Amino acid sequence: MFQSINNLLLPLLCCLTFIYSSQALNAQTRVKVPDPRAFGFDIPPALVSYNVKGNVEVRDNDGKKVVGRIHVTVGTNLIIEMPDGTLVAKNVTELKKTDARFTGMAKKELEQRKREEFPSFKIRSSNHYVFVYNTTDEFANVTMRILESMVPGIMNHSKAQRIKVKSPDVPLVVIMFATQKQYAEYSDVPNGVVAFYDIKQNHVVMYEKPDRPPFKQEIYYRQAISTIAHEGAHQILHNIGVQQRLSRWPMWLSEGIAEYYAPTEFGKRLKWKGAGVINDMRMFELESYIKAKNAEQVDGQMVSQTVVAARLTSTGYASAWALTHYLATRKRSNFNAFIKEVSQLRPLEGAIEQSSNGTFESNKELFSKHFGEDFGELERDLVTHLKRQPYDHPFSEYAHFVSSIRIRSGKKYYGTADVFHSRELAIQWQQQQINKLTQEQQNTAQIELQIFVNRKVAESYATQWLRANR
Repeated sequence: MFQSINNLLLPLLCCLTFIYSSQALNAQTRVKVPDPRAFGFDIPPALVSYNVKGNVEVRDNDGKKVVGRIHVTVGTNLIIEMPDGTLVAKNVTELKKTDARFTGMAKKELEQRKREEFPSFKIRSSNHYVFVYNTTDEFANVTMRILESMVPGIMNHSKAQRIKVKSPDVPLVVIMFATQKQYAEYSDVPNGVVAFYDIKQNHVVMYEKPDRPPFKQEIYYRQAISTIAHEGAHQILHNIGVQQRLSRWPMWLSEGIAEYYAPTEFGKRLKWKGAGVINDMRMFELESYIKAKNAEQVDGQMVSQTVVAARLTSTGYASAWALTHYLATRKRSNFNAFIKEVSQLRPLEGAIEQSSNGTFESNKELFSKHFGEDFGELERDLVTHLKRQPYDHPFSEYAHFVSSIRIRSGKKYYGTADVFHSRELAIQWQQQQINKLTQEQQNTAQIELQIFVNRKVAESYATQWLRANR
């Protein structure tokens, strides 16, 4: 019996009994508590306490006694961090208080465990990681190089934001499967999720080769390498003290900051570019949105929808990155203060109650506290910021389209044109521009769509066309 913890839990249990008894008398006294089952813990929702701290003796999966670290208390259950970095739920009766120091598992011991779990895989360690893989050595080496370089990079960037950080005190595990099929058999994740960071297990899981050959192999590898850095950012942030595990950050920030840290350089030597460098893949996804927007037409809906989102589409990830990059660049002091406040969210704290339309409207309050309530002005400045950013277009060597429109105003003509990597986007842009015109202008507008061998040639033609049609 863990007497010390029981003594601390006694008033908590009395309080809990009072609350639940009051619920029977008056529904207005109900307390909204997070559900640990949403994080994979098989314990019921209950009042959360952060007063029970320290280390405990606990048995691991092999029945061996180890020293665990108390992460958070949920009713009469405690979530414990184990020496290998995993989080487990234990009832108070299974634990014993100890003054012994919590120490992360030695890499050699963890390697042996992973060797038993993945007998046919290769295992290698670096300064902060244990890598478990059956991929090609090339893919594994790139992953190792990127992730290891990100740890000091993200730590230094967080220190510049005046956030207290620490080196990871447990080994960071990365599991890499050679094929999508093997990955799917191991991971119960929805289709389309090509890699993930498991907060409970504290490991990153990914695969190298998709089941079907990608349409453009080079683009696929660019995305794959960027995903490695994205999931690595999640894992690092949760292990250096910036984001406490099980805390509920706003979705846009959680994914936007991972994208902010995700840019990688593609070429002979794949590597991490560093925090805040333009994310080429996300800029590419936003191409149509950026080109279609004029400052006077922005209404703030993109920013508003991104801030309250509970889930993000691929375009949503791009919008979250864009918002993060804009705020971190143009409103740095406000953003640093915002990050510092959010980093104080404890396990199971944050937005837990969705509105009827499935969004977290409460996120607006925290956002507005640091950045103001004029979402339209923020988005206008955001669009201007994005339009100024140079980036390496991932489809630059492929065919591009120049979409142009000559418009009559009185007796004069003027023109607008832009470059796109797909016919669909070019036509979409044309339609958006046409919709902005008066009916008379629409009736006389001259529309053209031309294809060129690559982006450089297309941009050259578009520049000449615009000069001739001023």
